[in-house]
Amino acid sequence: MTFGRSGHREKMLLVDITSMIDVVFLLIIFFMVAAQFARTTRAELNLPQEPGEQDQQAEEAGLVINILADGTIIVNERAVELDELAALVQAEIDALPDHDARQVKLLLRADRNNDTSRLNQVLIRLQDMEVGAARLATEVPR
Repeated sequence: MTFGRSGHREKMLLVDITSMIDVVFLLIIFFMVAAQFARTTRAELNLPQEPGEQDQQAEEAGLVINILADGTIIVNERAVELDELAALVQAEIDALPDHDARQVKLLLRADRNNDTSRLNQVLIRLQDMEVGAARLATEVPR
């Protein structure tokens, strides 16, 4: 009696994971770029410390308007005056399908050390453009 291999061989399955590694690296790069972009839309401000709304589902803001402590208005990393701000808001309104100013989404981020007159000027300009609502960013007190 002969004991030996019985005609079938063990097959090794080779898995090439090179393309999977490429996809993982692309995802890492994408998330790093997205995180950097999110950081650049927000200027460093001391926001007012208020509890704010308790809604767990945050609404996305279309245009982020930053008002620094010295009264400078920053939109998309550049300083703008009230007239330029109105043009940017109008462009947001025009980008909407029905061109309804009440549907535009704005986020106002005003430094708590800012004189409120500048914030009031921005709000009056938005009201004149018939913008329905703008959200005011706050920090949750600790």
